[in-house]
Amino acid sequence: MYSNLIRDTIQMDKKARESVEELKFKKENLDQLVKEEEQKLKKEMKFHIQDNVKNLKNKYIDEIRVKHEQEKKKFDAALNELILVFEREKDQWIEAIYQSCTK
Repeated sequence: MYSNLIRDTIQMDKKARESVEELKFKKENLDQLVKEEEQKLKKEMKFHIQDNVKNLKNKYIDEIRVKHEQEKKKFDAALNELILVFEREKDQWIEAIYQSCTK
């Protein structure tokens, strides 16, 4: 019975010492670990930011394209209206200019 207790105590002591050594190693390399994690986080954030910028750029390009088409339709409608008014009124305008010049 005492031999099992001594053996268990030795095993627990061995595990505790290994644990302490592992923690000491981690403590000694903590600066390096922090730098590695910082670099990893920077890469991840850079990727996410680039992805967000790309998505936002595509969204804005789509919005610009839609607005361009809408404004072109408005412009074409206004131009057609202007052409119709010109065709309808040009004879009167020419006559008015002619009358103005001959007076």
